[in-house]
Amino acid sequence: MDQKKIGKFIAELRKKNNLTQEELANKLGITKNAVSKWERGLSMMDVSLLNPVCNILGISIVELLNGEKIKQDELIIKTDDTIKNTIEYSNKQIKNSRIKSIILTSLVIAIVCVGVFFGYKIVLLNKYTLKKPDNVEEIVKGLKNQKEIKIYKRTLSNDEYFEIENLKIRNDFKDFELANTVGENMAFRTYTYKNSNSGISISIGDDSLALNNAFGAEEVTFFGDENSKINPDAFNSADRKFFLLKNDINNEMDFYKYVADNYYKENNIFMDKRTMMENYAFNLFTSISVPKVDEFIIIKGDYQGYIFKIIKDDVQITQVTILRDGKSYGFLTNDQRFKDENYLIDLLGTIEIR
Repeated sequence: MDQKKIGKFIAELRKKNNLTQEELANKLGITKNAVSKWERGLSMMDVSLLNPVCNILGISIVELLNGEKIKQDELIIKTDDTIKNTIEYSNKQIKNSRIKSIILTSLVIAIVCVGVFFGYKIVLLNKYTLKKPDNVEEIVKGLKNQKEIKIYKRTLSNDEYFEIENLKIRNDFKDFELANTVGENMAFRTYTYKNSNSGISISIGDDSLALNNAFGAEEVTFFGDENSKINPDAFNSADRKFFLLKNDINNEMDFYKYVADNYYKENNIFMDKRTMMENYAFNLFTSISVPKVDEFIIIKGDYQGYIFKIIKDDVQITQVTILRDGKSYGFLTNDQRFKDENYLIDLLGTIEIR
């Protein structure tokens, strides 16, 4: 430990903070002469003054004991050297009092260990913190704008149904035709209005993998792509499923309710690594996959599900999802008939799922 280097460092920082020796001494409750001895390298301060001096000068204890500013990536190496130097200094300066030497050394080591701990936490915090969006409240405003509707099932004659895969619904789409770009074996299909100039379309079918594939399935690589700091092995399928289980999220409807209340989960230095990683993964997923909606309608009655209403370029886009037996069925459309809530309730009451 270089007392002269430390003294020079204290003098530089004191002047930088526009403090005289007397002003610094008054803040610490000591004499001006003591400060003068520090700065001339003639003595070292009592261990009880380490933290107050650092707070006033705006530095860490590790930086004070090294007599210089330390970069974040050099913190752990410098800390190790500081421990060694501090122990050597203690042995030289306190030869006549073994008990005092042990206490002082233990305190310094404890302080340095705390510095290492927080340095490690800062590294984790930097790694697993996704930048907070400037418009968080604006993004979740639609999800918080919740209402409920009740839909009760009613049966129609067979010739009144439109059918695709396991889903049947009243055929209000007689003037629609299957888009040529859709594969024959796809469960989720897109239909366009026969008047090709209208731009009206509806996508309908089985959407049961929406949440599971995004946050729980084994084959998902979402958190291991080039945009992510987490590889699949570090935050695997079991971790994602544990997150859903821990927060009692059983389906998409539960998930979007959870997002409304927890859209951006902030990490802090006192969290463990797993929690930081989990929050990072959740924030990354929601920032990419959760739509910005104007209204979130929860479906109750004979059916369970939800409806997103999205206004884009003054056109309402309606996304309906019905949940049953662990699967999701739904459709997405810009058909403006769906703006009428009574029409929507009446139509959804005809849904049958095999």
